[in-house]
Amino acid sequence: MKSTPALLAILGALLFTVGCEVHVVRHEGQPPPPPPPPCRTCNGSGATSCATCGTKGVVMVSVNCSACAGAGAVNCGSCKGAGAFACAKCEGSGEAMEVGVGKVLKVKVQCNKCQGHGRLACGACAAKGKIGCSPCGGSGKVAQQAKCHACNGSGRTVCATCKGAKH
Repeated sequence: MKSTPALLAILGALLFTVGCEVHVVRHEGQPPPPPPPPCRTCNGSGATSCATCGTKGVVMVSVNCSACAGAGAVNCGSCKGAGAFACAKCEGSGEAMEVGVGKVLKVKVQCNKCQGHGRLACGACAAKGKIGCSPCGGSGKVAQQAKCHACNGSGRTVCATCKGAKH
């Protein structure tokens, strides 16, 4: 038959593995009970690898692109966001001066370059005034590293089994 301390140690180890507390009362003259075994989850360290960041301490987050303020597009550099240019031939008036061959007569006629509109559509932005933002690829969002809030950047979290008590 096994001695009482040995049975208590076995009972304590069994109850510890299922999560119960054991309080052993020791009588004078008896040897002290063995220390409890270390936590099986954290091997007695009291901490485990952070599942959120995978022990890196940082995570990738999606934030608004600073180049386009999250819009996904920026003003066209060619037309400065206007979508069109003033016609160089008529200087934006829609009418051009024509001089007849061999004549001294000057007549204003509709500009044949801009068809009298005074403006020409911007080819760089297809007359929209905006072009896709290069840094975010037009999505308005960029990935950025941030400190992991689950582990406060350490890469380790308190053991869920022993709650950091290590045993």
